[in-house]
Amino acid sequence: MFKLHNPYQPAWDQPKAIEQILNNFQEWNDKVVLLWATWTWKTFTMANIINKLKLPTLVLSHNKTLAAQLTTEFKWFFPENAVNYFVSYFDYYQPESYIPERDVYIEKDSAVNSEIEMYRLATMSSLLSRKDTVIVSSVSAIYGLGTAELFMESSIKLEVWQEYDFKKLKAKLLKIQYNPVKWDIQPWCFNFLWNMLDIYSSIEDMIYRIHFDEETIFMIEKKNPITWENIGTTQQTVIWPATQFMQNMNDIDEIITQIKQELAERIEYFKKRNELVFAQRIQQKVEYDLKMLKETWFATGVENYSRYFEKRNPGEPPQSIFDYFPDEFLLIIDESHMTIPQFKAMPSADRSRKINLINYGFRLPSAIDHRPLFWQELEYMLGIKNIEKIKKDLESNEKLNGANPLIWIEYLDKTWRKKKKVHILFVSATPAEYEKEVSNNHIVEQIIRPTWLLDPITYIYPKSWDYNILEKNFKKDRK
Repeated sequence: MFKLHNPYQPAWDQPKAIEQILNNFQEWNDKVVLLWATWTWKTFTMANIINKLKLPTLVLSHNKTLAAQLTTEFKWFFPENAVNYFVSYFDYYQPESYIPERDVYIEKDSAVNSEIEMYRLATMSSLLSRKDTVIVSSVSAIYGLGTAELFMESSIKLEVWQEYDFKKLKAKLLKIQYNPVKWDIQPWCFNFLWNMLDIYSSIEDMIYRIHFDEETIFMIEKKNPITWENIGTTQQTVIWPATQFMQNMNDIDEIITQIKQELAERIEYFKKRNELVFAQRIQQKVEYDLKMLKETWFATGVENYSRYFEKRNPGEPPQSIFDYFPDEFLLIIDESHMTIPQFKAMPSADRSRKINLINYGFRLPSAIDHRPLFWQELEYMLGIKNIEKIKKDLESNEKLNGANPLIWIEYLDKTWRKKKKVHILFVSATPAEYEKEVSNNHIVEQIIRPTWLLDPITYIYPKSWDYNILEKNFKKDRK
């Protein structure tokens, strides 16, 4: 499991904080606040908690930069374990939207960072194949992913001295979104060379060269993708999908029939309201998407039909990275006073944009279910609050982000896939009332610096426009 590498031992407030947090978790106080001061090495304390609990861990951060910093530090603490970085993979992202006031439709446009996409795929594969995982994530954690079961089933295990049919192997690589080489091998490509198969891994900068004796593998080499230097050999490897959104196309005809039914209902809805432009618009758009799905198994904006591919009921939440974790894990919310409000706000903006697209005939109503998780859904899933408490919180609000909360809140109780057992550590120098409330004021302090660094002397003067007097007093105090 986890093996913490560090030449230093916890000092001053750190040993006490670590012990108190672990004692709270052992006493089933699964929600604890770590109140810390600057330069008290909170990340080191978090690493020790992970090392002691021996549980897969998700660390949530409110921005990419801080998440990258935490990932670097955890990689240093746990060099033998799987430490992954899970943030949005877009260098540039313009979501599909419509501005009714100006009658302006903006198509989705994006630039994907292939390196970050590789990190995301590595995150998903680590969670499905290892227990010693630390995932550092931004708000991207609440957005929908393909189902964990399908991602696992789509992987290809290659093992020395096993037989493989070339045609079937090539078909499966194409199905999990690997591309044949055109000129030179690139990430997520494969190339058959007589009795060899080169596969550029989707989760690491590595090319696996598979040697065949007829249809039997007799050697698997690992190659540097730039120099083609031989890094070593392995007896087996797993080729993971080259996309996060694996869709089950076995029932494509049934899925298309269901989408057509919703389309017919939507056209009828617009015609009854004499909104013929919207009716024609949605008909053209959806029929084109269905044609592309039938012919190529892909369409731009296919994620808007995810409810059908994942066989979810209306209002039911999508799968996210939380579903890739086992039944018990550790959740650390870093800078919780900033991270939690951000996680609460994201679904509102997404829903507002989708409602405009639906109302004006650019998307079907089912597109609303391709969305980030509501914070209330996470509260239930993570055991922060039960259904009764969540309902009580929502009693004063008739609507939440344009939705009736009582509709989807019932889905949580009846159709949620699995409720997890989660140990939650809120980490903040200034915890908000929310963290104090849900943790029942189980607050652990870490305020003494093990480095002996002190705050600088601070002078506070009355407000005045006479800066000469302030300067004289400052010089006098310095003497």
